[in-house]
Formats: sequence, C-alpha cells, structure tokens
Amino acid sequence: MKNKIIIGIIAISVLAGGGIFALITESIGTDNSVSVTSEKIYVAVEGTGEIAVIDIKTKQVVKRIDLSENKNGMIVGYMPHNIQVAPDNKSVWVTANAMNEKMKMSYRVIPIAYADTGHGDNVSVGTDNKDELIVIDPLSDTIVKRIGLGTNLHLSHVSITPDNTYAIAASQEKGVLYKVNTVTYEVESEVATNKGDGPHGLRISPDGKTAYVAMIGGKSMGILDVKSFTLKPLPLRGAAVQTGVTPDGKYALASVYDVKSLAIYDIGSSKLSYVDLPQEARGPVQIYPTPDSRFAYVADQGYYFDQPAGDTVYKIDLREMKVAETIQGGTAPHGVVVSRDGKFVYVTNLLSEDVSVIDTVLGKEVAKIKIGKMPNGISLWYGGGVVDAGNYSELVPDTTIFDFGSISMSKGKVSHSFTLKNFGEFAINITKIYTSCMCTEATLVQGTSRKGPFGMSGHGGSSAQVDEVVDPGREISIDVVVDPAAHGPQGTGPAKKVVYIETDSAINPVLKLELDINVTP
Repeated sequence: MKNKIIIGIIAISVLAGGGIFALITESIGTDNSVSVTSEKIYVAVEGTGEIAVIDIKTKQVVKRIDLSENKNGMIVGYMPHNIQVAPDNKSVWVTANAMNEKMKMSYRVIPIAYADTGHGDNVSVGTDNKDELIVIDPLSDTIVKRIGLGTNLHLSHVSITPDNTYAIAASQEKGVLYKVNTVTYEVESEVATNKGDGPHGLRISPDGKTAYVAMIGGKSMGILDVKSFTLKPLPLRGAAVQTGVTPDGKYALASVYDVKSLAIYDIGSSKLSYVDLPQEARGPVQIYPTPDSRFAYVADQGYYFDQPAGDTVYKIDLREMKVAETIQGGTAPHGVVVSRDGKFVYVTNLLSEDVSVIDTVLGKEVAKIKIGKMPNGISLWYGGGVVDAGNYSELVPDTTIFDFGSISMSKGKVSHSFTLKNFGEFAINITKIYTSCMCTEATLVQGTSRKGPFGMSGHGGSSAQVDEVVDPGREISIDVVVDPAAHGPQGTGPAKKVVYIETDSAINPVLKLELDINVTP
C-alpha cells in the first residue's frame, strides 16, 4: 500500500443556528500523485493584491495567496487583474501588475494604474519592477513561477491553449500580445497591435488555432492565428472589453461596452451580428458561454467611462439572438464563469466586493461570498480522482550568472564551476544538458560520477541526453569550459554563453546558467 501524506484544510463558518465544519483533503502519494476531493473558485482580488481561493461546496474562502514579493528588502506588491485555470487543471495563471510598497499601503487614496486603465480615467504610476505572469500550483495553492514580461505593461488577460502548451497574455498599455511556453516559461513570440488598440480580454477557440482579442481603443476584435502569431482586426461598432468562444467552436463573442451590446461572430460564415442589451444597461464587460453553447452570460458592470454602476447579469440566447433573462446581482458585476455542468454562474462584483452565485435553473442569485476590494477575474478549478501533481522540487544554483571579465584568446581555455542543490522534497531527474555555442562545454559532476562534456546541439561531443537523478538535499556541479580562441580573430569582443539544463521540475524545467566574457586578442 502506498504511503500517504494527508493535508487537511479546515474551513469554519458560523451560520444562524450553529457552526459548519468543512474538511477539504488532498492526499499525496509516494508516486507524487494527488487524490483531490475539492472544487475551487479562484478570484483575482485586485485591490488587495491577492488571490482568494473559495471552496465551491461550502462557499467559503479557504485561502488567500499574497502575490507580493521581497526584492532586496523592499516588499513589491502585485495587483492581479485576470486569472485562468489551465485546461488540464495543473496550473493557475495570473496577470499581475507591479506596484511599489507605498502604493500597496496606500491604494485606497493614491490613484493607481490598474490593469483596466483605459476603461476609464487614464492614470499611471511608474515603477521599475516588471509586470508578471504568476503561475500557481492548485494542489498546494502556492506560487511556483514568476514570469517578468516588462515594466508598465498593465497586463490585462491571459488564456491557455486547450493542449496546455501556451499561455497568451495581453499588455493593454503597450499594445502587445505574448505567447509563452508553459513548460519553459519563455516568451516564444510577440505581436504588436495597432497603436491605441488597447488589447484587453481574450479567449482561445476549442481547437486551439485562434485567439479572439477584445480591442478597447481599436473598437475591434483581433483574430490571432496562434501558430503563426499573426493578427488581423475585425471592426466592431464600439469598444470591446472581453471575448468568448462557444464550446462548439461556432461563435466568437465580444462585449461592446459603449454601445451596450454583444457582438456575435459566426466563425464559419464570417457573419457579424449584434444583440442589443436593454436601454437601462450600463455597459457590458466580461462574458461566458454555457457548456451547451446555447447561451452566454454577460456582466453589465458600467462604472467605467463615468457610467453609473450596474447590478445586472444578462443571459443571452445565442440561437434566438435576444436577451433571455435579466438577473440582479451585486454592484458593478465584472468577471463571469459558468460551471462545467451549467448549473451555476459565478460573478465578481467590483464595488460590493463579493462574488454572486447564480442558479441557472432558478434564474436568480442564491448566494453572495464576501471577497475583498475590487474582485476582478474569476476561474474554476475541478479536482476529483487522482491527478499528477507534478514535480515541485527545483535545482537551485549558487548563482545563475558568472562574469569571466576580459580574457585573452592567447591564454587558452577558461573554466567555472556552478553548484546546484535540490532543495525540494522529491528527486529531480536531469534529462538534457547543452550549450548555446560550440566554444562552450559543460560537464555534470555528482560525487565521483562525471557525465559529459556536453556542447552545442549538432556540433559533436557527447549526446545532450542525460539520465541523472538528484535526490532531495543533494548537490551537483556543472563544470563549464569556454575556449576564447574557438571563433578565431573575428571572435573578439563581449559575448554571453549559456548552459541549458532540462529537468522534470514543474517550477523551473529549463535552468539557464549564463557566462559573460570579453574576448581580447
């Protein structure tokens, strides 16, 4: 029988008439698999810089994930705007925008450049810290990766391809879309939108081939080819805030804020239609189709562009092309997600600072969950059964960068040794080692064992394939040799050499060790 480590999270709430105790259990086996019995809601609480985790059954907040980070003694806060659970349920992705310590402590009184800047008043606060995509492990609800994309980007939304290979994120301020590899966490492609387009919400088609991007300033829906990462606009009659794609792949949807309508694009025929919201509508923001592709729920938020705040969620009949139901909820409804069985809709409310739970059969709000200031994006995570937890151990080097300084090619080869340690609870398997240049070789040393040297792929030397296990608490060395004369007289000047180490770590699967060198004659 497998040994099990039982992790218990006790959520206690008191209702009229007595206390309710809910136990949410995750069992981690020795094979690093996890038996999960809970289902959770993730909410980006933008005003407090955290992620709220709600147990679906108890409707209670069971954890708050603080996104702040200590950087050289300074606490840097991050305002989360959008959050998305990956299709395979193995990761949760957050668009998080940096703020300095003063901003975090004073967000109630200092105007802050939220990720929705462009919805209303344009305000900005400079910072040298990069806006990030933050990756969370849903089994432990801890941050496993921070991907810095740039400063003052105002990252808006992120979406994951159905095959879980790529995350696509939008910078509303800079007008850039990023394609991030979900294994290496590297940005593989970028594409700029037209100036002033202000890309905001985005969703990906079920076949993974196309992303549909809402352009607030450009008054269009961008149609992005995921493979080639090329973009073409579909003009709309107003400012699009969010998009959606029906599960059957037939329609791409866009909320059109200023003209208070839902744009419906028939992907097969390229026909564009609109469903106008009632005259009293304030301005639609996020949308989400039902699992059967028949309906879409639209949050009528208002509040932006000096509009009064709304309190309504509209149910749109996509077959009849009309508003089917009007449902009253919280104040300034923003984020929307529909449960996979279609029975419930969960809506974040910016100003009443809660999440509405809507029963789709009754067609009304049946519960409110208090969250915190400015709850924004929302996404659902489904447990159940046994899932692969992934290897959340990591090889940590003593340093990731070494500078040789100025080296004369007449003096011969130079070397440096990096020390790496497995600080995790599970063994890490090194699968491949290779370098960026034919002048650089790396050797793996563990105890008395030496493997290598490994060089640039396709340029001779040992095969890049490795099968080396590093147990928890063990150290290894990567001995690197650089030949400054390898490129001849033309190879003088500053250069950077990189050693790549591929492992089965879910936190840092491709570790990079960098060496700077200035080659002189």
